[in-house]
Amino acid sequence: MVKSIDGYLFSNPGRLRIPLERLYEGGTSDPRNPHLQKMFQMLGLGEKAGSGFGKILRAWKEQQWLSPLVSEKLDLEVTSVNLPMTSFIPEAVEVELKRIIGDAYRQLGDLDRIILVLAHQFEEISNTDIQRYRSEHPRDISEHLRNLVQNGWLHQSGKCRGTRYTLSNQNSSAQLSLLPSSEHYPPSSEHYQQLEAIAEPIRRKGRASKDSVRKVILELCSQQYLPLRTLAQLLGREPDTIRNHYVNPMIDEGLLTLKHPEQGNHPQQAYRTVSRAHFLSAQDE
Repeated sequence: MVKSIDGYLFSNPGRLRIPLERLYEGGTSDPRNPHLQKMFQMLGLGEKAGSGFGKILRAWKEQQWLSPLVSEKLDLEVTSVNLPMTSFIPEAVEVELKRIIGDAYRQLGDLDRIILVLAHQFEEISNTDIQRYRSEHPRDISEHLRNLVQNGWLHQSGKCRGTRYTLSNQNSSAQLSLLPSSEHYPPSSEHYQQLEAIAEPIRRKGRASKDSVRKVILELCSQQYLPLRTLAQLLGREPDTIRNHYVNPMIDEGLLTLKHPEQGNHPQQAYRTVSRAHFLSAQDE
C-alpha cells in the first residue's frame, strides 16, 4: 500500500479471480483462501456477500471523489486498486489539460475530456479502465482513443488487451518546471544534458539497487525542483514506479520536499532535495 496526499494505491501480485465487471457489480464472493474467510466469519469480522468493494464505491460517490479504479497489468501479473481522493475534474487538472491541448480543448466532446482527465489522474489507462466511468460501447471508446492518439494528445503502448495510453505531451510540459527561477531548459540544453549524465548509470541498467536510485534522485533534485515525469524520463523508469517506490517514501522520510505542498496533485508539482541543515532544523522543531 502506498499513501499519497491525494489518495491510496494498493498493488498485489496475481490476477482477479472474477471478471472486473462482476467486481464492480458486487454480490460475488470468491476468496483465495476460504478457510481464512470462514475464520473471520466465525469471529463476526467478515461476511460472504461480495459487498466490500461496493461499500468503497458508495463511500467515494458520497464524497464526490473520482471513482476507485481497479486494473490488471497482464504483463506483470499485478492487480492494482487506485483510491483517488480528488474531485472528478479538479480545476487545476482542467487548467493543465487546456494548456497541453490548447484551443482544441474547447471543441472536445464529453467522452474525450473524460479520457484525458483519467489519463492525467492515473497516468496510464486502458479501454477497460475507461469503461468503469462511461457507458459507451468498448468499440466507441476505442475509436475515441485512436483519434486522441492520432491528434498527438495520447501515447499508445502495448497490444490487444495490454494496450495502455498516457498523455503524450506531459513529458515536454513537465520540463517547464526544471528550475525554481522558472527558466525553461529543453532536453537539448546543457543543463538538461548534465541531468542526463547524472542519471545515466541508472538509466542504462535494467536493474539497479534501491539505494543507488535514491542517491541519484537526491543528486538530481539537489539544485532544482524536478517533476515526476522528468525524473522518470531521466531515470528510464515508469512514473508510477518512481512515485510509489521512491518519491513518496522519500517525502515521508524528509529527504524530498514538495514545490506545492498545499496541493499534492498540483499540475506543476515537483520535488527537491531537502538540505541537511533544513532537515536537522525541521527535526528540532
